[in-house]
Amino acid sequence: MKKIFDSFTQMLFPNLCICCSDFLSFQEKNICTLCHYTLPKFEYNTIENSLQKKFWGRLPVAYSFAYLAYKSNNNVQKILRHIKYQRNKSLGFEMGKALGEMIFNLNMNLSFDYIIPVPLHSRRLKSRGYNQAEIIANGVSSVLNIPLLRSAILRIHDNTSQTSKSRFERHIDSHDIFINASDIDLEGKHILIVDDVITTGSTLISCGSTLLKINNIKLSLASLAVAI
Repeated sequence: MKKIFDSFTQMLFPNLCICCSDFLSFQEKNICTLCHYTLPKFEYNTIENSLQKKFWGRLPVAYSFAYLAYKSNNNVQKILRHIKYQRNKSLGFEMGKALGEMIFNLNMNLSFDYIIPVPLHSRRLKSRGYNQAEIIANGVSSVLNIPLLRSAILRIHDNTSQTSKSRFERHIDSHDIFINASDIDLEGKHILIVDDVITTGSTLISCGSTLLKINNIKLSLASLAVAI
């Protein structure tokens, strides 16, 4: 009976791949198998990848990971838009799981103590209704079995959209916009900071610098995508 109902629902409201707009099978969610397989991947299989180099001299980072390579008008941009602006939380969670599985499959014997998503300002969180970085971080957490700290860092300044700004303007605009609000002792812990997409890295640098005020803390970074 359920299969009949699902088939009828599929006829009235077909599930389409957000990348190619083809019909999805009952086993597929949001993205068809072919599009998921052919998504442009980032060079995540080495420690000293180009993302790691982005933070040299700017933020001491133990490891950095990114699952996808973002370019304007590619399928990764479609995915990020659906997660961020079209309230597609299930897509965010599934892509977070893919990021977590990628990290797990590297077999690097990593030992993170906590995952912290890059927070939104309360005004933007209220307007959007959710933090896309937290949704992605939930997927990572479910795979790596590492606890998620949702309120360890607070965003105290709601800086404007970064997309039209220069690298220097983004760096200035992202300076001192977070404060440490954790009620858990993070001294000596290894923290994995998770974001949705990295462009210049300025926001992550500001977020990481806030955490570095804690004694003997170790930082690593993970993002669903990185601009190349």
